[in-house]
Amino acid sequence: MSVTTAGPRQGRTARERGPWPRRWAWPAAFTAGALLLFFAVLRLAGTQPVKADAASNALQAWQMLHGNPLLHGWWLTDVSFYTTELPQFMLVELVAGLRPEVAHICAALTYTLLVVLAALVARGRSRGAEGTVRALLAAGIMLAPAPGETAWALLLTPNHTGTAVPVLLLLLLVDLAPRRWYTAVAAGVLLAWALVGDPLILVIGVLPVVVVCLARACLALLHRRVLWYEIALGCAAALAVPAADAADRFIVALGGFTVSKNPAKLVQRSVLPKNVPMTIRSFLSLFGADVAGARGTLNETFAFLHLAGAVLVLAALVLGGWRLVRTLGWRGPSAADRADLVADVLVVAIVANIAAYFLFYQIKNVDQAHEIAPVLPLGAALAGRLLGGPLLRARLVPALAAGLACYAVMLGFAASGRPAPPDNAAVAVWLEQHGLRSGIAPYWEANSVTLDSGGTITMGSVKLTGRGLSPWHWNEDMRIFNASDHSANFFITVPGEQVTPARARAAFGPPARVYHFRGYTIMVWNENLLRQLGPPVG
Repeated sequence: MSVTTAGPRQGRTARERGPWPRRWAWPAAFTAGALLLFFAVLRLAGTQPVKADAASNALQAWQMLHGNPLLHGWWLTDVSFYTTELPQFMLVELVAGLRPEVAHICAALTYTLLVVLAALVARGRSRGAEGTVRALLAAGIMLAPAPGETAWALLLTPNHTGTAVPVLLLLLLVDLAPRRWYTAVAAGVLLAWALVGDPLILVIGVLPVVVVCLARACLALLHRRVLWYEIALGCAAALAVPAADAADRFIVALGGFTVSKNPAKLVQRSVLPKNVPMTIRSFLSLFGADVAGARGTLNETFAFLHLAGAVLVLAALVLGGWRLVRTLGWRGPSAADRADLVADVLVVAIVANIAAYFLFYQIKNVDQAHEIAPVLPLGAALAGRLLGGPLLRARLVPALAAGLACYAVMLGFAASGRPAPPDNAAVAVWLEQHGLRSGIAPYWEANSVTLDSGGTITMGSVKLTGRGLSPWHWNEDMRIFNASDHSANFFITVPGEQVTPARARAAFGPPARVYHFRGYTIMVWNENLLRQLGPPVG
């Protein structure tokens, strides 16, 4: 009898699962799409020159690989990226070595990972047609990088784009893992780890989780219910802040890197009206939809088409906000159970990021949009999660498929642009040919030249002060300014820098030789310039 009943059950199971090609269709298509995306974004990143910020990350990772894991002697910016971008740079440099292309590879890896994670968060626990539409909608919105400002803000600076990776990983954990205490602990550890690398996690990770979880838990108490999981998750997120602070202090105590003070502060009231249009433009630029900043008919057309992605995210934000307010005003004991915790956290994270940008920065141009770069992947995940099902039921899949194809074509066109050489590669070659190996320069030339030379030229960045020229505590290994162990005999600058040739002469006296090369002025002395620098400044 057992044999008779087992046969049909096994047969039904096989039919339910289907043949193996169909079972593997989704993973295979997803992997193929991710690979195509990676190479397209890699080509697009290559159209942007590698500048000093990315060069600094590459040099820091190189030192971590070669015996300086805590970056002893380094003064970093207000964001260390120590636990976010730098581990990725290390892995890539382990294979590719120290060269400018590492920045492009890391940018493509980060962005591809963001698209995959946004699609998975959007898909959630849904399967079948709805799960596919959710994932593809999120991925399609992410096909946003366009030539120029968008590509630079999203891909080339060591910006906050990659900071969305741990947030999306957190949301996947919350969505798919069991609602147990150990899940809350894992979420807290993930937030603390990410917070060491980027304080923005406080705004887009810690704050949203604490606000949503504790608000729901407090309202549940009014109905004499205790939502232990939400309480545990909220407390774990809050404890991530002192844990990250302790980790930072421990690194300093061990002689590791120092982080510069965050320059962000509340702007004056008079600045806020000017911030309104620039905040809107910054938001649109992330989606490649900054029509006002587009130049040329083709770019304007692309920007108009990309407005669809921005509109979908705004619609999802409004819908998610309404659902969140409805949840917080729930009347029955089961309303909170029906709420989507992941969507609620996404809504608060996006609003908090944009609000912080609007209130704490004097926004002068769209280049500053990298401060809200996580809004793109978080918004795409939210749109896919909330709108995928309704759009499927409204039979709009053909329109979505056409839009996805259009976005893919636009990304391909953007990726076909001419590759840009590293920012200071030409002068790095010139310096090597003339035997100049150790010098100083303004920030935008210093670390960039070091990277462009593959580390064969050592450059320190200096800043103009009331005492002349001083080493600058900003993405710099301050050990190279120790005049007893190091020397520097030349200085380079370009038009537009504060440190002009005249100021260099005032600080160091007449040079022995002066060269002019492609806009660069190279001044050479027969002495160690480090002995004449002022004290370091922040």
